[in-house]
Order: sequence, then structure tokens, then C-alpha cells
Amino acid sequence: MDQESSKLNPRTGWVRVGIAAAQAILLYCLYRAGTQQVWPATMPMVFFSLLLCGLSLPVIAISSLGQMATGKLLRWLGFLALVLTGLTLHDWLRRNGLNNEWDVSDEVNPVAYPSSLLFMFSFLCLYVAQSLKLAYEQKRQGANQYPLYFDMSWKLLVQLVFSGVFVAALFAVLYLGAALFSLLKLEFLSELLKREWFTIPVIVLAFGCALHLTDMRPAIVRGIRNLLLVLLSWLLPLATLVLAGFLLTLAVQGTELLWDTRQATNLLLGACVVLVVLINTAYQDGAAFAGVPKILRWSVRLACVLLPVLALLALRALQLRITQYGWSSDRLIAVVCALLALGYGLAYTRAALAQGGLLGKIAGANVVMAYAHLTAVLALFSPVLDPARIAVADQLSRLRDGKVTADKFDYRYLRFQGGRYGREALEQMKQEKALPQSAQIREKAAIVLALTRQEYGKTEVEIIHPFEVWPQGASLPEGFLRQSDNKEKGWLSDRDAKCLIAKTRGCDVLIQDVNRDGKPEVLVLDRNRNYGGNVYFEVQPGVWQSEGRIDVRADDCEKLNQGLRAGHAKPVPAWDMLDVDGLRLLLIPDTKLRQRCKS
Repeated sequence: MDQESSKLNPRTGWVRVGIAAAQAILLYCLYRAGTQQVWPATMPMVFFSLLLCGLSLPVIAISSLGQMATGKLLRWLGFLALVLTGLTLHDWLRRNGLNNEWDVSDEVNPVAYPSSLLFMFSFLCLYVAQSLKLAYEQKRQGANQYPLYFDMSWKLLVQLVFSGVFVAALFAVLYLGAALFSLLKLEFLSELLKREWFTIPVIVLAFGCALHLTDMRPAIVRGIRNLLLVLLSWLLPLATLVLAGFLLTLAVQGTELLWDTRQATNLLLGACVVLVVLINTAYQDGAAFAGVPKILRWSVRLACVLLPVLALLALRALQLRITQYGWSSDRLIAVVCALLALGYGLAYTRAALAQGGLLGKIAGANVVMAYAHLTAVLALFSPVLDPARIAVADQLSRLRDGKVTADKFDYRYLRFQGGRYGREALEQMKQEKALPQSAQIREKAAIVLALTRQEYGKTEVEIIHPFEVWPQGASLPEGFLRQSDNKEKGWLSDRDAKCLIAKTRGCDVLIQDVNRDGKPEVLVLDRNRNYGGNVYFEVQPGVWQSEGRIDVRADDCEKLNQGLRAGHAKPVPAWDMLDVDGLRLLLIPDTKLRQRCKS
């Protein structure tokens, strides 16, 4: 055992295993609560905080043991828990539980989860904050101890990556064993790997143990880190050459082709990230920069000068899109990222142009920008700079100022990406009377508010003519549309809900006694007849249920429609079908209602 590993108390490993075990229990309980829709999943404001804290804080505790006093560690964890709780509470309040950022239907998965962006940015910032904290606690000298900050941040990154690789390798071995046992008709391991009570604890415990094992051999981790940095640093000359050639070509041909791609912002910001990473792989902690080959030193200098140019181009691309279409949540986040990239670029350019040629100012710039990252994320995921709030206000302003017409306005964005701000705005638009196209605004706002799934909003919002009830003079039974949607009983299919409730697609309704029991049934037909339709029976007073579908066996749809309107539909004796002036509708019982014979 080397001297570095001997600094850890032997009991530290057991404490880390205990923390990982507690994390495994917590995450499994949260998983069960989410899948079974019981507390705390039924209280999103509690569930959000427990989930985010349960995923991140135990990992921070494991990485801090042995490097931070117990009292300071507890205070640090408490502070992070308060910050994460505040972020998750705001995340819930701004979305009201809508899962749109996961592209998951609330009907399919009624449990709300924190937004995907909050997951991504909070974990990134926790990594930055933990690196800063560990470095600060070692020497308490802040930016003056950049080599220590560099060492701590890269060590933690390598530990996290290799712990993830260890977990993946562990499950590869388990699945290999399961396949081998399956050859012998033994399925116990395969079945075990399908059980969440097994897989979740194994993942968490394996990850925690891997963090401890990598911490026991810091020299090995440092060696892996150095090898990785050396390999990555030699990509910098190539990246610099490619990006310099791109900018020279852009200067000759002009920027019109770049703006026409509509992908300029993402590509330019990606290039900025690549340059920042590669510059730091070559510079490292600055101590040995004077000894690196000249080609790397000159590549670092040139990359530092290219970085602000790329960031400014990204900002220009964003400015053009914002002028044309206004603010959106994605554009606001991209602007913040571009400003951070510009901050890096200006600081690095200053370091590259400074006398001495060793770019010593990069160290201080990295620490300052780390705190800028933390500040930006806290602002974006708090009321201070909430992207949805700013975007909705800007879109409404464009509508009022006439920059966008009512028929071109993106109502779907307000409904599905605007959070509660967008839905509140749509509620106000339903009462709009002052604007020139207020009638159309009211109608489209009402249609979009009626949508219950994000998939509905992916098609163009059109004003659909109300459904017709046939034969002429007939009406829907009392209470038919007021019945609560109980999916287990099969009432109102998604297609029929779109027509009868959301009014986002067309259909026709036929009131007809199809089973000759003296009571009318409700047949909902797709308007273009390609789908057919469904037949609903009143199984008990006031309770309607889908018990079959309709297959349209007709070539002349216009003749069929005329007959339905005129009330010419009549049951065919001894057949589950309707005859409409010689054309037939076939009624097919729902297979879900079949009962299998018992042997």
C-alpha cells in the first residue's frame, strides 16, 4: 500500500459501504413509490427533493470522507440539500407536474419527475461545487491553489467515470452468467436481473464500492488521469487547425451559408466546449506547461484566440433567431452558455497575449468561471432567470405588437414548454377581446388548453368543426361526456377523446340500437372512415363502456354518410352489423372482453 492510501482510516471503507447501502434502500423505495403511485410520489414537492438528493448527496458524502472533517461535511451536505430542495420546489411550481421535458405522456406515466434539464445541470454543478469545496478544504487558499483544484477536479472526474465503467462491467459479467445458466435450463439469474429489488441495490453498492477502491489508490488514478490528458492534448493541434480553417473559409464566403443551416448555434457552442477542454488538457495545472512541445504551446495560444470568435458567432446566430422568432427557453439557455463561452474566450485570450508565454492567467480564469457556472445555473433554475417565464412574456409581447399573427402564433409552445406561465397565458387568451384577431386567438387557445398529451401538440393546431350526431335531430345521451375517464374500464379511446373532448380531430357520432335491447348505443366513427370506429354500451345507468370496434365495409363513403344522416341504419338480423342502404358496418366485439375456457 502506498503512502497516499494509508492516510485513509480503515473504517472509512465500512462507512462508505454503509452510506451506499442507505442510498440503495432510499432509491429502491422511491422507485417503488413512483411505480405504484404512493407517497411520496403523490407529493411531487417532496418526491423531487428526495430523488435529486438521494441520487447525488450520498456520492458527495462518499467522496468527501477522509478529506473533510465530519462537522464540515454535515454542514456542506445540509447546505447542498437546501439548494437542491429550493431548485426542485421551483421546478415543480413552474411546471405543475407536466412531464413534457421527458417526452412522457401524463396519461401513460402520471407520476411527475424533475425536469431533465434540472437533472443534467444540477449534477454538473454539483461536480464543480464539490471540486471547489474539496480543494478549498485542503489548503483554504482558493484560486492561489489552482494545482490542488486541478488535481481534485480531475481525480473526482476519473473516479466517477471509472466507477460507472465498473458497474457496466459488473452487469456484463452477470448477464454473461445468466446466459450460461440459461443454456442449462436454469433461469434463476436471469429472473434475478429482472427484479428491481436486486438490480437497484447492486448498481448503487457497486458504484459506492468503486468510488472507495479508486480513492484507496490515488497514485493509480493520477496516472490514468495523466495518460488521458496527454492523449487528449495531442488532439488540440488538429482541432485548432480545423477551426482556424473554418473561420478563414467563413471570412471568405460570408456567413449566410452558416445561418441557413439553422444548426449554427449548437455546432459553434460544441466547438467552444471542445476548445476549452483541450486547452486545459494541454495546460493542466500550469506547472509543467513550459516543458510541453512547442506545437502544443502554440496550439494553446491560437485556440485561446479562436475561442471568443466562435462564441461571438454563436451569439450572433442566436440574435438572428431571437429577432425572427422571439425568445424560447432553449434560446435563453443557449445565450447563457454562449456568454459563459465568451467569458472563457476573453480570459484565455488575455492569458495568451500576456508576457511570458506560460499562460499563467488561465488558472485564475478557470476558478472564476467555475463560480460563474454555478451562479448561472442557480439563476436559470430559480425565479430570477426562469427561461419559461421570460420566453412566454416575450412571445405574448410579439403577438400584441403584431410581430406574429394569430394563425402563425405557436400556441403549443405555451401549452407544453411554457410551464405554468404558458398555461396561465392561454387561460387569459381565452378571454382576449382587445386584439384584432381575438376570436381566432380565443378559439385556438381553447383548443390547445384541451390537449392532454404532448403528442397531440406535435401536429398543426387547426380549428376542427364540431362532431356531428346522426341521425339528424339525435343528441348524445345525458352524461356521456361527463363520465370520468377510467382507462381500466376502456371508456373513450384516445382517438375518440381527441374528437369529443379536445376537438383536435374530426369524427361522427351515430346513435343506434345495435344489439336490439331497446336502448340506443353510441357509435363513434372516424371522419375519414379509414380507422372505422368504436361502439359504446351503457353497461349500467350512467356508466358507458367500449365493448367493440367498427369496421367500415363500404366503398362509397358519401352514400354511407347520406344514409347515416337520414337514419337509414338498421341492425341485420342474426349478424353483428348494420345495413345502410345496402352498405354495411361490421361490429367486432372487443377481444379484451373475451373469457378463456378453463381446461
